Amino acid sequence: MRKYYICIILFCLVFSLFAQDEITNQLKFGLISSPVYNLDLRLSNVLQKVYVTVDFKVKPDSTLAADYFSFFMNQDANLEQVFINSKLVSPSITTNLQVEHFVPSLPVPALLDPNSVEVCYSLKRSLFVSQDSVSVKLKYWLPLPKWQPVADGSHIIGFLSEYYWFPRNVETRSTVYVKLQSAACYTLELDEPCCFSEIDGLRMQSGCFRDGLGKSSFLKIVRG
Repeated sequence: MRKYYICIILFCLVFSLFAQDEITNQLKFGLISSPVYNLDLRLSNVLQKVYVTVDFKVKPDSTLAADYFSFFMNQDANLEQVFINSKLVSPSITTNLQVEHFVPSLPVPALLDPNSVEVCYSLKRSLFVSQDSVSVKLKYWLPLPKWQPVADGSHIIGFLSEYYWFPRNVETRSTVYVKLQSAACYTLELDEPCCFSEIDGLRMQSGCFRDGLGKSSFLKIVRG
């Protein structure tokens, strides 16, 4: 019986070392994060869509032992185009990831849950590490949420930052600048007061909000 237990212990040790070696040999992923994001939104009530263009810059750590760099977005975001330094590229959708795949470890393990509604998009390391600063642009659209009535007779829709409706920074705090192009009947509301101008019934509005883990930021659009 004693020999049996010794064999079991040795088997567990060997299996543990094998598993650790497997993790070490797996592909590694870094995160695409920026301190500043610039978002341009166009609202179409007719098409029931919000079109979004996101511009931001990243400074990849060339010493990071990552094979790919990744960002997360909600599955409702229909990604149409990705540009790296104005060059059109094709990201891969990456699945079956573990926290250990990321260097450093992913701060939000829930993003990797099999039931998560977030999608991991990955791009090859070679697109980033040869540059001191990399410009990233994403173009996509979101389904227009259902308008919700409020007591004053107006209607509202909105997006919470933890909805990952843009490729938010999950490592550090960031500032998100927003511009909204819409009909004159829509008003943009953010953490800070927004500026606006109107030309021929078209309203241009701009503002910003602060985002980061543990902080819930809400972008609200009011109709009426």
